Amino acid sequence: MRSVVVCGSKRFREEISSFCDELEEAGVIVFRPNINEPIFEGEKLVSEHVTRMVFKGLTLEHFDMMRKADVCFVYNKGGYVGASVTLEIGYANAISQATYALEPTTGDPCRDSLLDGVTNTPQELVQKL
Repeated sequence: MRSVVVCGSKRFREEISSFCDELEEAGVIVFRPNINEPIFEGEKLVSEHVTRMVFKGLTLEHFDMMRKADVCFVYNKGGYVGASVTLEIGYANAISQATYALEPTTGDPCRDSLLDGVTNTPQELVQKL
């Protein structure tokens, strides 16, 4: 059985959730991003120290999921990729993980050069696994 870690902006949480559901229905193990109950970057939690710990924990948790997955998938609808997903693309490449995206460009040639391919549907991604 193959597995996929999905990276994407919380602005697309509904679309990402549907994409992940379809992958799971096809028998793929999916590591989903923690975007269901988003914490907004400008939001301060109790103290600056606690805020840093929470965001660091979320980032490291996602990196752990990336290490466990066979493939990284970037949900970059409209070419949008934020700072966190950019970091995740770089990490996927650092651990030699194949990285596919929904659309052919993220708007940055350096970032785009790190993508291994494009898959527009969950079914196309399953075929690449």
